[in-house]
Amino acid sequence: MVVENASTSKNGRPRAVTLDAVLDAATELADDRGLDAVTFRALADRLGVSPMAIHRTTGGIDALQHALVSRIVGEVTRSVDWPDDWRGIVRLFADTLHDLLMRHPVILEAHRRASLVGPGADDVAYRVVAGGGGGGRDGVVAALRSPGLDEEAAAYAYGTLHDFVTGHVAIRLGRGDLELIQVPPERRAASVFADYHDYDRRFSFGLDFVIGGIAAAAVTPAPHEEQ
Repeated sequence: MVVENASTSKNGRPRAVTLDAVLDAATELADDRGLDAVTFRALADRLGVSPMAIHRTTGGIDALQHALVSRIVGEVTRSVDWPDDWRGIVRLFADTLHDLLMRHPVILEAHRRASLVGPGADDVAYRVVAGGGGGGRDGVVAALRSPGLDEEAAAYAYGTLHDFVTGHVAIRLGRGDLELIQVPPERRAASVFADYHDYDRRFSFGLDFVIGGIAAAAVTPAPHEEQ
């Protein structure tokens, strides 16, 4: 993508802006206010350029949203050092995806609205693990085959892991850390979470249960017709 040399229009606003500057501003807007807030007008106001300058730099709103997701996820994938054992791969995958979605809620939103950000964004998890454990989603599934799961069981185990992580993050982002404090005292006292309401601990325990379940299923797999 070619970006024009910086110049100034008759009204004093620069005609051009770099793609990195646009993506930085778009990431802040999207994480704070959601994907719909990322408009050419909003970016132009923030960067002091014209909306047309944003369009010329990005190639359009769809291309911008795709580039936004790609850059955020790419920064994560390049920093991951994958272990060799299946438990380590599963745990690191879950922790990496969890941290990515918590830092950048726009990725979870893009995951739900895949058609807006182009091919590949419908499976953020696939891209998070690209290059690890054999590459992509198939690398995690392959790792899950090593303890003894067959192909179908490994695929569903991956799905369970993926759904646990994204579901946990979606609930946490939707309710907030003050969720229990904001309910009436009598309801709070009756809640099972009254004494155990630490989201990080909930995630850690849940991941242990998922990994333990996978290990148990690998040792004593149930017939598929009974599952």
